[in-house]
Parts: sequence; structure tokens; C-alpha cells
Amino acid sequence: MVEEDLRRVAVERAYREHVDDVYRVAFAILGDADSAGDATHEAYARAYERWDQYDALRPVRPWLQRIVANVALDVIRRRRIRPIAPLADDGERTAGVADRSADPAGAVERRELVDQGLATLRPTARAAIVLRHYYGYEYAEIAGVLGTTPGTVGSILSRAHAQLRAALSAAGEPRADAT
Repeated sequence: MVEEDLRRVAVERAYREHVDDVYRVAFAILGDADSAGDATHEAYARAYERWDQYDALRPVRPWLQRIVANVALDVIRRRRIRPIAPLADDGERTAGVADRSADPAGAVERRELVDQGLATLRPTARAAIVLRHYYGYEYAEIAGVLGTTPGTVGSILSRAHAQLRAALSAAGEPRADAT
């Protein structure tokens, strides 16, 4: 029973320290607050079940983010349809589009355009963009989450960047060197 108590305490601490980041990954992939909350809950349940697989010599946050990314992708696979709703602004991310003016309305509009562009991507492409540009994962780490190779991640990101550039260009946003 002592091991069970230690596991519970460790997961509770991980929850307190990282739940916001875990939720943001889920929300960025799913684009829906309720689904992201459910995915976050499921990710922590999986973390609890698999705590013995966690390498204590590595940071826990990326491990949790990988779990929630996989949970979110599972949710999308189960839906068998891609959500069309734009991702909401969390006030922190711009997906590589720099705010080029001091006009707050313009910055909000650009973030909304990027979020709408992200919503048009396939789920795996959206996950790759989120993990790479919002959280700074390397290609090999993204490949581990998506169950593919780093070369395939590069291809996914290249196509996703091109699709986002086209969407931003069509919406009147000047081309940025942010990808």
C-alpha cells in the first residue's frame, strides 16, 4: 500500500504543477474546452496507471504532454471527423506569427487567423505544429508522440506550414518568416 500512496502523491503533485500545460496541449489539438478537459483527466488517469514507466531522471512535463497528445489524437480518431471550430486564444501563443504592431486589435485578429488556420489542419499536423512551435519539441520527440519517424515529422510540418501560409495569405495576412 505504501507504493500506491507514493504513486498517488506523485501524480497529485504532477497535476498541481503541470495541469495548465497539459490542458493547453489538449485544447490546441482538440479545439474544444470540454473535450480538452476530458482529455486532460484521461491523461492523468493514464499517468497514474503507468507511473512505473516514468523515468524519474527526466522532466515530468514532457512525459505528461506526450500522454495528453496521444489521448487527444485518440479522441479525434474515435470521432472520425475533424472539428472545424477555430482554436481559442489562450493569450500566450501566436504559432509563430509575430505581433508586428502595437495595435492590440491587430494582434488579436492575427492570433484568430492563425487559430482558424490551425483548425483546418489534419489532427496529426495540428499536433505536430503545437508540439514543435508552442512547446519546442524536437522532431524525434514529436515522432515518438505521433508514432512515426523524424523524417515524416519534417514532411508533416512542411506541408502544415505551407497550408498555414496559404490560409494566412488568403485571409490577407502578410507572409511571415515564422515557419
